[in-house]
Amino acid sequence: MSWLFGTGVGLLLGGPLGAVVGGVFQHVVTKDTRDKVLSNTAPTNQETFFVTNLAAIMTKVAMADGQVSQAEVAIIHQFFSTKLGYQGEELRFIDGVIRETQRLNPDLLQICQVFRRASNIEIRMLLLDLTYQIASSDHVITENEQNVINLIASQLEIPLQDHQSFQNQYTQITKQDKKKDFYSILGLQQSATNEEIKKAYRVCASQYHPDKVSHLGKELIEFANKKFTEIKTAYEGIRKARGF
Repeated sequence: MSWLFGTGVGLLLGGPLGAVVGGVFQHVVTKDTRDKVLSNTAPTNQETFFVTNLAAIMTKVAMADGQVSQAEVAIIHQFFSTKLGYQGEELRFIDGVIRETQRLNPDLLQICQVFRRASNIEIRMLLLDLTYQIASSDHVITENEQNVINLIASQLEIPLQDHQSFQNQYTQITKQDKKKDFYSILGLQQSATNEEIKKAYRVCASQYHPDKVSHLGKELIEFANKKFTEIKTAYEGIRKARGF
């Protein structure tokens, strides 16, 4: 519960997530934990804000086809448990956000607008990356899912070129239906020029540099570290193969 006890009363966010979080505290979080959190006067920390919005937005992407499958819920759950190491009360909180988001169906536009105002561009691009991960989890990104992601990218004010890079990367992955190759990791085709490869590497490395998420807690720093290492390995592999 590294972040949950540090949230304070500020966790009871206003706007579209206020009712979601309130429902989670009422029906999911234990009374003992709820009392501890509500007695804490510290302001909402950025990790809490990020993961609450992330869980809600990922759920909204899963809802794009009108029905959230058990497999999709399991994938969101698995992301927080395996990628970020959440367990116990933290994981029950995330599960609650997933369920309450489905039940209340909060306005995606408002969620994105609040998130945009409270986060920098690197954090917003990390969130966009994760929405593609959940959408492509069944190896196909449907038209409805893509439309929802396009809306998210627009509301988060992600530069078109950066969004296109993500889309190319995950489109290639779903078409290949196999592990990511070096080019797809950088959002490129194998026909990309050396200069395009260098530029893509600089952009991707900047997005996932651990320093950019240092304020979001150890779990997200570790996630960024893994992505940064993956990007660096892909670039070095291409560079050696091409000899530049």
